[in-house]
Amino acid sequence: MSVNFEMTTSPEVAPKNTLRLRLEVVRFLLGAGGGVKDRIVFYTLLSGLSRAGMIFAINETARRHGEGFGWPVVMLLFCVVSMVGFGYLQKVRAFTLITRIEAQMRNRLSTLLLRANIDFLISGRHGKVYGAMTAEVTQLAQAVVFLVEGIGACVVLLFAIPYLFYVSWIAGLAALGALIIGGISFAFLDGPARRWAYRAADSFALYCDRVTDMLGGWKELRLRASRRAALEAETQGVIETQVFRRMRSERLFAGSTAGAQSAVALLLCFVVIALPYLQSGGAVAMFQVLTIVFLVNGPTEMVFAALPMLSKAESSYVKIKQVEADLMAAQSLALAAPQQTVAAFSEIALRQVTADVGEAREGVVPFHLGPVDLTFHPGETVFICGGNGSGKTTLLSLITGMRHPAKGEITLDGVALTDATTAGYRELFSAVFAQFHLFDHAYGLPESELEALQARIAQLGLAKRVQLLGDKFSNTSLSAGQSRRLALAVALAEQRPIIVLDEFAADQDPANRAFFYDVLMPELSASGRLVLAVTHDDHQFGKCDRLIKMDAGRIVSDEYLTKEI
Repeated sequence: MSVNFEMTTSPEVAPKNTLRLRLEVVRFLLGAGGGVKDRIVFYTLLSGLSRAGMIFAINETARRHGEGFGWPVVMLLFCVVSMVGFGYLQKVRAFTLITRIEAQMRNRLSTLLLRANIDFLISGRHGKVYGAMTAEVTQLAQAVVFLVEGIGACVVLLFAIPYLFYVSWIAGLAALGALIIGGISFAFLDGPARRWAYRAADSFALYCDRVTDMLGGWKELRLRASRRAALEAETQGVIETQVFRRMRSERLFAGSTAGAQSAVALLLCFVVIALPYLQSGGAVAMFQVLTIVFLVNGPTEMVFAALPMLSKAESSYVKIKQVEADLMAAQSLALAAPQQTVAAFSEIALRQVTADVGEAREGVVPFHLGPVDLTFHPGETVFICGGNGSGKTTLLSLITGMRHPAKGEITLDGVALTDATTAGYRELFSAVFAQFHLFDHAYGLPESELEALQARIAQLGLAKRVQLLGDKFSNTSLSAGQSRRLALAVALAEQRPIIVLDEFAADQDPANRAFFYDVLMPELSASGRLVLAVTHDDHQFGKCDRLIKMDAGRIVSDEYLTKEI
């Protein structure tokens, strides 16, 4: 398969103000997880100072050669032990900090996602969200190890370079020149490397979308080999593109590091070959210079190894911030407001309510619902019917408070809903939607409702398939009809005053369908609950108090019926 690696997905351009962004990433990594206040800062400084002290002690020992074991030897042994010990503690704390940062970022993104509004959640592709919460969070957090090591290395260099000037100004200038050349080499390749890193992240988000297609569309993929082959080919192309872009980025980052390493190697060559001809001082001075240069070689490589990792972290940071911004823009104000629980109601009314679903763009016209005027009371059994695309599900999303009206208002006992009251209003409802999700735990149910759930599981004929172990279901690998009945058992156990059922009977066998209409519906009505059920079973319309018919986003009839007994 031929893949255009340059043009597959439109790559985002890396931000131009790199220095400011790099500093922001550094502040984030040091601040997240309590990094600035963590013991790791103390360990890093002491490890760097110990290495610097070791360089000084070695040179003092060489200068005092023949004077016996004096204080420089004691200092050398102390600095070696300190450097190894604090270096070990630094690495341990660094990985602890990684875990903290990952947890902090994932918790924040999860909180924002849980409070996202319905338009964001049903918008379709969420590959960028998956990518941010997995790969990008991991890459950003792991950069803290390199950052900490780089800070420790900088401490050593801040001591070693002035000390090298003190021992030999020629060697000091050569070392400073090597650092400048290495920095220029990194800066020259860093920009292209970051751009390819951004593109690789975009490709990974596309891959996450393809995985979603594989998991969500497995039935459709099984039924058509050509569809499966096409998705497989596209997924392979996305993976190849992501690998190509990642490798391109890694090669450029490796090149930037190699340039710095070459500069350091040239410094060593200069010290060994040329310096003896340019400087007097004998063997002791040469030994001191070589000691400093060799011992700062490691810290120098650490600094130049940390810089590419900070560039990768910057890419991940930007991607995560973009997802955060999208989620922040999509926050449901009702979920963010303090919740006011509502336990009962006398009347729910929709007054001139409209809704627009989807965005207007070329060739696409948003679905429009309304205006709708409806009133509901406890104890009613209301059936809603209409053809596909008539607006039944959109109407239910408005009634349940999942979607805010574009115009008009929804009132609870005569008071219009606001952002502060919508979340509490939703607590009136239990629901089994047409596209429902079955959790493997009965989350949020107190002990009394768990007992009711066990009874409902038996009532709905699932006792031989599912057991309730605490709040966990023993089995969720059920047929479509069984899964829907288990979801209904949870909804009934919640004992809310309103229950919403969207096409519940569609995938039930005749016996369970008869139980639903002939036993369960009368029971719910007798208990005083408001039942809102979407159904196409026109021969069962006699089982409701009220029948609402919809077409093209409008209510065409709203009839009160005499319920069959």
